[in-house]
Amino acid sequence: MFRSYIYIVFFSFSLVSFSQFNERDVLFNVNNDSVLAGEFIRVYNKNIDLIKDESQKDVDNYLQLYINYKLKLSEAYSRELHKNDNYKKELKKYTKQLESAFLTDKVTEEKLLLEAYERTKYEVNVSHVLIRIEEDNNDTIDVYNNILKLRNPLLKTHIDSLIINHHNGKDLIVEDLGYFSAFKMIYKFENVAYNTKIGEVSMPFRTRFGYHIIKVIDKRNSLGEVNTAHIMAYKNKPGSREKIYNLYDSIRKGSNFEALAKKYSEDKNTSFKGGRLKPFSSGQLNSIEFENMAFSLNKPNEVSSPVETKLGWHIIKLYSKNKLKPIGDMKSILSNKIKRSSRSSIISDSFYAMLLDRYNLNYENKNLEYFIFIITDSWEIPDNIEEDNFLIKIHNKTYNYQDFVTYLKENKMSINTKSKEDIVFSLYKDFINNNLLEMYKYNLEDENLDYKYLLKEYKEGLLLFDLMQEKIWNVASNDSINIKEFYESNKSKYSSFDDDKGEIISDYQDFLENNWITELRANNSVTIDKKVLKRIKKSLRK
Repeated sequence: MFRSYIYIVFFSFSLVSFSQFNERDVLFNVNNDSVLAGEFIRVYNKNIDLIKDESQKDVDNYLQLYINYKLKLSEAYSRELHKNDNYKKELKKYTKQLESAFLTDKVTEEKLLLEAYERTKYEVNVSHVLIRIEEDNNDTIDVYNNILKLRNPLLKTHIDSLIINHHNGKDLIVEDLGYFSAFKMIYKFENVAYNTKIGEVSMPFRTRFGYHIIKVIDKRNSLGEVNTAHIMAYKNKPGSREKIYNLYDSIRKGSNFEALAKKYSEDKNTSFKGGRLKPFSSGQLNSIEFENMAFSLNKPNEVSSPVETKLGWHIIKLYSKNKLKPIGDMKSILSNKIKRSSRSSIISDSFYAMLLDRYNLNYENKNLEYFIFIITDSWEIPDNIEEDNFLIKIHNKTYNYQDFVTYLKENKMSINTKSKEDIVFSLYKDFINNNLLEMYKYNLEDENLDYKYLLKEYKEGLLLFDLMQEKIWNVASNDSINIKEFYESNKSKYSSFDDDKGEIISDYQDFLENNWITELRANNSVTIDKKVLKRIKKSLRK
């Protein structure tokens, strides 16, 4: 109810020609509060398509509606509803939610989203060699040279031969990854896979797992998603193959697949659902054999012959195949995946780079050397530090040594690394980023019009919701005698009280509101600058 109600105060961010008037011209006043032309134009343009009553789209009529809205808002403030604890709590909660939508680099986020959607259109088939090394190991020249020696064999030799000759399952991994699409692998790996041509082998590249080389075997259009169910028998149990083939024969003779899955499937995560699996695309499962069999099925309700995987024996039933959805239908899903994946760090880095560019950062590197020197290996910080010394300055705010010491004490255990230098450098970067973020949040309402208008919209909408509850909705719902009298006075409009009770209450609420508006108009001063209104009308007719 609340969200529907506040639609009337949505603000438009579309561009309008203000060539004939200044958007800071005062259009009307309610008592001592001025409403500017620019505000009215934004509201009008935003709401015009939401208004079903054509008469209300007339600028004069809409102006009267907006005056009514401002009169109600003035009443809400005069009743000090903005000081209520529930209002403050709700506003604080919404402000935090709204802020989060603006604490990002939307340009970078949109680029990554479009890139991810383009990649979901295709699937790449990749063979892969990995030499594992510790993430914090910087002495890697030998590892690099060793994996470089395997590049030519990967280019010219079948992957099965390389697996036999080199794979040890520990520090040297050689494997056929099969087909996969966006988000299956970490972003850096995915980038190399999609940017390497078919038949070619990449140069060595490093991730947190170690050094990799990959060979792209094939690239194909996405097969989409499949909706399937399966019956499974674990491979390590005696008679599992015989069991699965007996079940397969039963299905071929007409037995119900789902009933058999519930009774005999050894996958307890799906058996109670008749074997039903979540929809999946290529590369999402850990079994190439299972995926290949599932995607080879074409007709709904088609059942596969038994297929063996590393886990066991399976019979698969196809329910449907789903093609890739348009990007408009995928945006929310892709956005959530981006936020949960390693791509999120790219957005974060870009966002903080944007803040660094916006706010001047002054610092001295020798400050870090001081902290690395004074902090002991057991993370004891001397009491006699030069606490007032300059550390950094962000925009117009200065931070001293004591500010950083406080931050170090609060966060020293949050980073898992052996190097004192690495800890200090990492926490110094986080200290700068956190204070950049606080600076941005502090100035957000002044610097970002979209945020400013959305926050204003919610502040006012929440106030009006509370006011309408108090003055109209609660009164109407508890005013059975007057509702009955209202019905009797307007009986010709309704079939019966019981049949049209909802409509009667709604009409009674309108009746109360109209009387209340008349009262507000009588008790408040409203003045309109007709010259400004005339110029607005002329501009809107263009």
